[in-house]
Amino acid sequence: MQKFFLYIIGIVILTSCETPIFHDKKSEGVIEYKIEAVDKQHPLAGLAPDKAILKFKDDRYLVEMSTMGVFKTTFILDGKKKTLTEMIKFMDIKNACIETQEDLIKEANLHSLKYRNTNEKVDIAGYQCDKLIAYHVSNPQDSFEVLFTKNLEPKNIYDLSAYKGIKGMLMKYRLRKWGLELEFTAKNVSLQQIPDEEFEMPSYYKIISKEEMEKFIKSLQ
Repeated sequence: MQKFFLYIIGIVILTSCETPIFHDKKSEGVIEYKIEAVDKQHPLAGLAPDKAILKFKDDRYLVEMSTMGVFKTTFILDGKKKTLTEMIKFMDIKNACIETQEDLIKEANLHSLKYRNTNEKVDIAGYQCDKLIAYHVSNPQDSFEVLFTKNLEPKNIYDLSAYKGIKGMLMKYRLRKWGLELEFTAKNVSLQQIPDEEFEMPSYYKIISKEEMEKFIKSLQ
């Protein structure tokens, strides 16, 4: 009888605590990435964060990055709505802009990539990855390493990006935004359930146009 009550108490504690619920669903979880600015001399390199937290769930993902807790950027990509919501929190400024499918395709075309398959396998963050050499179509001399794993299965989240065609989760890659190029390298992965509300923009953000957001970013340089 005592063991029975201890079992019930344990169940109550586990279900009442606000801890992640772990599972083996390959299209839902959290990845922590290390970040480095590719060009250390770029005017915005000083604002580059050193890590990113990616939360992914089927065809949605959210990336959170922060520099010294002062400059915080958040991106929410919704594969179903085909939108990218960009949020910046800097001191008392909380701005957001929403890019449409047309905006995303245009930007992807500006940074379009081609790949060379190396047929190499690389282990990173506990996952086996395929290694590609990517290069910019506009500048074939500008090449870099891309690692992705087929053991994680996000749904169509790269279709509106320069990484269109990648079937799996990017574990090492580069991203260019607002003129600054960052390299992301996965450090650890946790498969866990992510609440749907995580992918909603908080109401305290002021929605501005993409042009206004770009102007704001330039003012920080």
